[in-house]
Amino acid sequence: MNKILKNIGVTTLILICLLLLIIGLFWGNVKWNNYSKEKEAIRYQKEVCDTMTTVNRKIEFVLDGFSKKETKQVRFYLVRNKSIIRDSMVKADVNPAVEYQNVMLPFDKMSIIDQVIVKAGNRYFLLTGLSYRAKYNYGMFGPVGDCECTLDGFEKINGTAAGSGWLIKKYGLLNYP
Repeated sequence: MNKILKNIGVTTLILICLLLLIIGLFWGNVKWNNYSKEKEAIRYQKEVCDTMTTVNRKIEFVLDGFSKKETKQVRFYLVRNKSIIRDSMVKADVNPAVEYQNVMLPFDKMSIIDQVIVKAGNRYFLLTGLSYRAKYNYGMFGPVGDCECTLDGFEKINGTAAGSGWLIKKYGLLNYP
């Protein structure tokens, strides 16, 4: 009887050790994969994303705190080397259910060094510092798929960090030159 209990105990201990080994190997594989993807993202950022100089898609903005009348006509000015090279006027998508409006940047192609001036109502917003960032799509156990460059948006609004990227009326400039 004592020998049977000893064999059951040893067998149980071996099974627990094997289970812990499998869990440890799985966890180590996930951690190593995340570490490798992080290193790959750093390399991809330096070699690919930092070399991109143009934006070929429209950017969406959110205007907050403006009345419907103020967002009836939103003006955009594309500035390069302190000169306005293009301007455009758009209407905001007024949704009465929410207090903010979505607006698309009307320029299809621009340089990352360009500045954009947005005029909504009597407020101006100076948007600068477009950049791309290396990014992975994440699944349940870490990154999946290939690394890609995504537009990170404008880094600064009116000379300060962009934060959420929303254009809030109370932070807009009055009488911008």
